[in-house]
Amino acid sequence: MKNTLKVLLVLSLMLTSAATVMAEEDKGIGLTIDFSYMSDYLWRGTDWFSGDGAFFPALSFDLMGSGFTLSVAGELSEDYIFDGNDTSKDLQATDFGLDYSYSIGTSVTLGAGVWYFLLWDTDSSFMTFTGSAALDSLPLTPTISYTHDYYTGPKSVRGDDAGKDFYIKLALSHSFELMKDVGLDLGASAAYYHVRSFGLDLDGVSDIDLSTGLSVKKGMLTYSGGFHYVIVPSKDFYGSPKDINKFYATFGVSCSI
Repeated sequence: MKNTLKVLLVLSLMLTSAATVMAEEDKGIGLTIDFSYMSDYLWRGTDWFSGDGAFFPALSFDLMGSGFTLSVAGELSEDYIFDGNDTSKDLQATDFGLDYSYSIGTSVTLGAGVWYFLLWDTDSSFMTFTGSAALDSLPLTPTISYTHDYYTGPKSVRGDDAGKDFYIKLALSHSFELMKDVGLDLGASAAYYHVRSFGLDLDGVSDIDLSTGLSVKKGMLTYSGGFHYVIVPSKDFYGSPKDINKFYATFGVSCSI
């Protein structure tokens, strides 16, 4: 699996370098190459890699302007990449997704998506089905999304309620153009998480996320960085009182071809 990790990293870096060379050609084939980093991988308010950072190489393809996008991405623990630490190895994943977006004039954007998260060394792989609606004509673009999870591993591992988990999120956002090709994004969201898989019984507001991000576009490349302050209100989703307040930074570069 370590060889797979190396291949994913090298492939992502090679594609990004190749895309940089092609930046002036602007062929517009609908391919996006992305490589990003989170200093603490928080997933629905919980530390996915036990507080460790993570890298996310990804490729996505816009299917000829149809509104459909195909994607493949990796979730790679920083600790495993640099130190060979196997503690979080089981949770690393390769993700496959199909998303759809449809705009009704300038008022509403509807979205739908299905993703499969293939965890490398556990029986906890799962699928998510998401629907969303964004009110583009209102200030702060209120957006609500509903995600339903289904765990695909053996019943002996996932339990009797593998398809009963769901996650509902309400988000607000606003973007500012600071200067040509430089943007500032502000966001706030709150989410409710219902968990019944693996014999668990968890409910509550799992994460309130306040974020700011800066992006700079140069040709076909977009550089981005951001900061998130996350509050975890429900005791079902934090390990101890000191885990109620969490922070992480993001960095990334993407190329649209």
